[in-house]
Amino acid sequence: MRHCGDYYRSAFVFRRWNRRRLSCFARLRHRGALNLPPSDAASESMSLEPARDVRREQDGLFALSQEPWLRFCGVKGFPPGGFIELRYAASFYDAPVRPILRFWIGEEFKEHILPSPCEGVGLWIGRVPRETTAVWISPTNRSGAFSFRILGARPLGRIEALRKASAAPKRLFFALSADMVGLTQEAELNWRWALGAAPMSTYPSWRAARTRGSDPRIDRPRTDWAKAPKVVALVDARGASPRDIETTRASVVDQTYPHCAFVTATDAAQFDAGDLVLPLIAGDHLAPDACACFVEHFARHPQHAIAYADETVGEGDALRPIYKPGWSPTLHRFENYVGRAACVRASLLAAESGWIEAGPDALIDRLLSRAGNNDVGAVRQPLFRLARAASGRRTTIDAVFRGPPPAVTIVIPTRDRIDLLAPCLDSLLRKSLYPQFDVIVVDNDSVEPRTQALLQALQAKDSRLKVLHKSGAFNFSALCNAGAGAGRGDYLIFLNNDTEMVTPDWIERLLFFASAPDVGAVGAKLLYPGGRVQHVGVLLGMGGVAGHFGAGVTEDDRGWMSRNVLPHDVSAVTGACMMIERHKFNAVGGFDEVSLPVELNDVDLCLRLAARGWRTICHTQAILIHRQSASRGGGALRLQRVYETERRAFYERWRAVIRDDPHFHPGLSLYSNSEALP
Repeated sequence: MRHCGDYYRSAFVFRRWNRRRLSCFARLRHRGALNLPPSDAASESMSLEPARDVRREQDGLFALSQEPWLRFCGVKGFPPGGFIELRYAASFYDAPVRPILRFWIGEEFKEHILPSPCEGVGLWIGRVPRETTAVWISPTNRSGAFSFRILGARPLGRIEALRKASAAPKRLFFALSADMVGLTQEAELNWRWALGAAPMSTYPSWRAARTRGSDPRIDRPRTDWAKAPKVVALVDARGASPRDIETTRASVVDQTYPHCAFVTATDAAQFDAGDLVLPLIAGDHLAPDACACFVEHFARHPQHAIAYADETVGEGDALRPIYKPGWSPTLHRFENYVGRAACVRASLLAAESGWIEAGPDALIDRLLSRAGNNDVGAVRQPLFRLARAASGRRTTIDAVFRGPPPAVTIVIPTRDRIDLLAPCLDSLLRKSLYPQFDVIVVDNDSVEPRTQALLQALQAKDSRLKVLHKSGAFNFSALCNAGAGAGRGDYLIFLNNDTEMVTPDWIERLLFFASAPDVGAVGAKLLYPGGRVQHVGVLLGMGGVAGHFGAGVTEDDRGWMSRNVLPHDVSAVTGACMMIERHKFNAVGGFDEVSLPVELNDVDLCLRLAARGWRTICHTQAILIHRQSASRGGGALRLQRVYETERRAFYERWRAVIRDDPHFHPGLSLYSNSEALP
């Protein structure tokens, strides 16, 4: 990815002040100067009215598009230039979505992606623009009936905001420093990072502030429960204690959904084809709304044969959520991350033999392994508390292409920087084991004699390399498209000039997935020269647009849901190393040279491939070194206004998926490189 996400940092502006002010700030924290009690300002109730693509009905609200907007009745409660804590709730039966909050400033607006109310209540802390004239909110990204309610808003004094942001002292320092020198956009971004994440260790208190009881004003079923299917809890009670059996039975009896049954696997279980089945082990506990949430999910997604949910583990202060990504058939191939926290259509069991003896874990695993890409859905709420964790780890699979080698063209845009290009080409031509590839170096007005001498020497020495000269302003999209057109390969690899190969069979590994009919782009695991992770996929919405979630840890750190070390589905991969089959690349028109010449063009390409039904994979068993952005000075050396036009164009084009990356979880923060609470 061309510097999305954390590239917005403006640390260079403040570097001369950094050590002195951070140390002073640390002393303030130590002395308790910022550890003041919360403000006494009372919560203020706020009402909403339809603004765009929303119809108010007798029993609630109805979205007329995938981006409906509600208007706050006035801006009272939004202190100009001040901080606010906003609390809101959606129905337990609506799929959790991150709302978008829009502050209108005359004809212009600024937007924030808010945390999802996936545990009942959403809570956002942020700053209100001084010139705000109106405030809108988009609570959902789906058409149809929905429920949403503002629970209250509370102005925060600056001292309280400082206290809350002090958990991220560097971000807070950048925010305060940017404010002082008038860098409004940089200050706003760093305030978001400082206020937008909490450690997973705080989950018990975080959850307590975000849970609520049932509210009939918003918790309305979307289906007619009188005509809805029966949900059967099929419980494996072999060797279980009476206490464990009773734990599960009681959680079934306490369901808010009225048509539930408790059946042990040793009973002569009879199912109607339209029933839903929860394969459990005695001791498993269901949240009170679990069955209702599954019924509502299957009603809205009739194409799904299986749906899984999140879990909680531990007790007391050790309580933690297991938030799972959206369905990734690739990740499931390497690790059963779903476990048995799933509900299946009873019709699936008719074709399964020996499923009682196999047990719930093996049953769900087998059904998921046979499912199509569009057969599985995620109910993104913690609905299970399992008696024991399912075994998810599999024997390591060596994902390497072993068929007849198709021709591969590698495209490398460059402009001078022989210090980067020379080791890149040496590594590529010397280390790569793949027998059939050519290299197109797209030279964008290099002027250094050493660069020309190197390219001429390599062309004379190695017939696989060709230089394509393309003049003009730097346009990464145009350079890549030109290089693709000049190559002969059936598969294309777009490669930065600041990369070096680590795994010699990296091309074979990328081909393993890129050759699949339903896969579009495939990326690699990229490491900084020091060995820490730079890229294992792109997260939409991170930092407000997109970023490298999972970066910064050691190479062998497993990361969230083991995705740092296992191949997995993602929404996008970086163009620093990306393989695509040529006919798929051509089908979507290649990179966008007009709207996205430099920034976010790789992410845009992946999303256009996804719109045509082609998945994007990060293959973490293919590893390269990436001296990120070295040839252009590094992403940390630019202000927000640099490439602002491209970011705005990308955001407007893909807002619907930016707010709700299907391969992430709405209960996790978009302002942390690793798993954190919003």
